[in-house]
Amino acid sequence: MELAPLVTQHVGTQAYERLKQAIIDCSLEPGALLSDRHLSEQLGVSRTPVRDALRQLESTGLVVRRGRVGWAVSGLDAKDVAEVFELRRLLEPAGLFRMVKWDRERLSWFVSLFDEFTTPMDPERIARYLKVDDDFHRTIVAAAENRRLIQAYEIVCVQLDRFRHFTSYRYHGRVDQSLSEHRMVCEALSRGDAEEAARSLVAHISSAEEKLTAIVQGTVTDPPLAQANPKEAE
Repeated sequence: MELAPLVTQHVGTQAYERLKQAIIDCSLEPGALLSDRHLSEQLGVSRTPVRDALRQLESTGLVVRRGRVGWAVSGLDAKDVAEVFELRRLLEPAGLFRMVKWDRERLSWFVSLFDEFTTPMDPERIARYLKVDDDFHRTIVAAAENRRLIQAYEIVCVQLDRFRHFTSYRYHGRVDQSLSEHRMVCEALSRGDAEEAARSLVAHISSAEEKLTAIVQGTVTDPPLAQANPKEAE
């Protein structure tokens, strides 16, 4: 892939953000080798801010060292998936029990988040869907009004963003299935049934885990999508 040159202000931060986004949207694929020399040429900066960005990305788990080779985009394996989704099942449902106490206007806004989407999902709409998906889950977590819970959730969000892109742009049916699962959570909230909303949310998280695990283990049976460019779809 080609990376556009950076402007000179705050190049270290820009290098980090540019590389992080390329990893999250899988423009830089899992396992891809990363040369600080090559990246610095593409970004139009010296190797120092690129190396700093790679070290910072290493601390998030998105990049790993490869000895003298340099760095590589971290791979995806079943253990990574299991750990992230176990945390999601523990952290996300708590907010639902506060959300059923929201006023009608606020709750109506939330449960209508996915009304703009239809199935089968147009590949050009996937980028928008992933943004709403992220807003949906972050809103639930924030509703718990627990600062430590929210901080813990932020730890998994970077990997979670990559997981969403990795599955949603590659395989038929996952986005449509995800949309249906989100709507089940919304319907339960509309009825004021926090217990059912929590069960539906946990089922949704487990369904996503099952699909991603099958993908990383090479056992997925869905035909791959003709991949849309996330940047073009926004």
